[in-house]
Amino acid sequence: MIDYESYKYVKNHINKSVERLKEALVYSVDKWEDVLYIRGKIQGLETLLQDLTDLQKKQELFDDDKDAESGSTKT
Repeated sequence: MIDYESYKYVKNHINKSVERLKEALVYSVDKWEDVLYIRGKIQGLETLLQDLTDLQKKQELFDDDKDAESGSTKT
C-alpha cells in the first residue's frame, strides 16, 4: 500500500483533474461526442477516487487489526 502522503497527493491530483474536466464541460465543449467523452472520463476518475478511498479504509482496518493482535497502541 502507498504511504499516506502519496495517497493524498494522488487524490488531490485526481480531484483537480475532475474539476478541470467539469469546467471544460460547462464552458468549452461544443460537440455531443465531446460531452460524452468527458462525462466518461469524469466517471472513471470518480470511480478511481472511490476505489482509492475503499483501499485506504481497508488498509486502516488491517493496520488496526494487526495492532490489536500484537498488543501495540498507536500514538
